Amino acid sequence: MYPVIDSHVDLLYDLISHHPETPFDETDNAWISPATLAEGGIRAIVSVLYCMDVCNGPQKAAENLRQLLDYAGKNIRTLGTITSAGELEACYRGSGAPGALLLLENADALAEYPAEALKRQGFRMAGLTHVGKNRLGDGNTVPNPEGLTRIGRTLVAELDRLGFALDTAHLSAPCFRDVAELFSGRLMSSHTGFRTHCDTPRNLSDEQVRIILDRGGVIGIAAYPGMLSPEGRADISLLFNQIDWFVQKFGPDGIGIGSDFGGYDTACEGFEDHSRLPALAELLVKAGYPDTTIRAIMGDNWFRFFRDLLQD
Repeated sequence: MYPVIDSHVDLLYDLISHHPETPFDETDNAWISPATLAEGGIRAIVSVLYCMDVCNGPQKAAENLRQLLDYAGKNIRTLGTITSAGELEACYRGSGAPGALLLLENADALAEYPAEALKRQGFRMAGLTHVGKNRLGDGNTVPNPEGLTRIGRTLVAELDRLGFALDTAHLSAPCFRDVAELFSGRLMSSHTGFRTHCDTPRNLSDEQVRIILDRGGVIGIAAYPGMLSPEGRADISLLFNQIDWFVQKFGPDGIGIGSDFGGYDTACEGFEDHSRLPALAELLVKAGYPDTTIRAIMGDNWFRFFRDLLQD
């Protein structure tokens, strides 16, 4: 079994939505559970703290962030937070238990909540928006989107100073462009598809892919059917097809797994949860991919990216 790093897991959202009274280590029938992580060979996940757009705004966003941090501290404490390259190495090489890196999705609260405080709590990644408009800029479902606001530009500079990586997954095209111009640090896309296969603003264009790769970034392929198919229905073959297309066009060093498990309602047939990761690896084997390339896609690319991020 290949060791896997998944760059976008909505564990917190899934727990709150479906198992609010059950700590993660006690879940046995949840979408994301210790059992499914083990079956998939997961060594590390990026555990997402998702702030919903309805909670954006002065005072409200910061209070929502505090509540989510408190809930996560009580209910996901057994999945240890990875805060150093050594801890990541131990998780990934199997000498330590699986762990979690932390990502803030929709950083509207950081208009008030200090980014330095977030870093002290173990976060090294942030996505500025979710799908809508906030005080920082526009997400990728906003009609006629604009670029970063003044507050957004100030926050980008602060996150750059603090050594964060920026997750571009939900940025509108104008905000993506501003981030690429203003931010000198690491860029990534934690969970996405590609417009060549599914032409939606939610997915990355070839130009955006090249910008992320030119900055040493990695892109996580998501299992959400709406990012894999214009019809909103997908199976594991479409997931494989997007990976295969990417490798043929851009090479194998910038693609990884970013499942988005826990964050949507429809299933990707044959790739419903982490236990199906070996089936994806088997498709790569059958397609003739060498072992080193399969290892890169399943985990090595994200391991390299996160190791370098944590060493800074």
